Amino acid sequence: MSYNTKQKSAVTSFFEHHQERGFTPDDVASALPDVPRSTVYRLISHLADEGVVRKNGTEGRKSIYQYQGAECHGHMHIRCRECGRTEHLDAKTTHDIEKLVEAASGFVALESTVFEGLCRDCRK
Repeated sequence: MSYNTKQKSAVTSFFEHHQERGFTPDDVASALPDVPRSTVYRLISHLADEGVVRKNGTEGRKSIYQYQGAECHGHMHIRCRECGRTEHLDAKTTHDIEKLVEAASGFVALESTVFEGLCRDCRK
């Protein structure tokens, strides 16, 4: 059973309002000082289990989570390592990349992948 508490609503709302990038649990906790850090960690874990957010890579040893709307299923993402902005690759591009990887290595992607690089703005 899933409860919708004020704290859960605050964490969910934070991700919904910042869909363009991912955050570590510490980032979320810092942005929501009224929600205890341990609660933020627990809620992010529950939101990931529910499919509301997804693990979208790591920053050092910390996981990065990003809001996952309906449009996030079945495709890859590109994330700027400098500013954190994340963009969606279209389904055709994702499919083409998966086929190239499978042909070259025999590996088959099990879930979407995040490529890291530098966006146009951060390269300037």
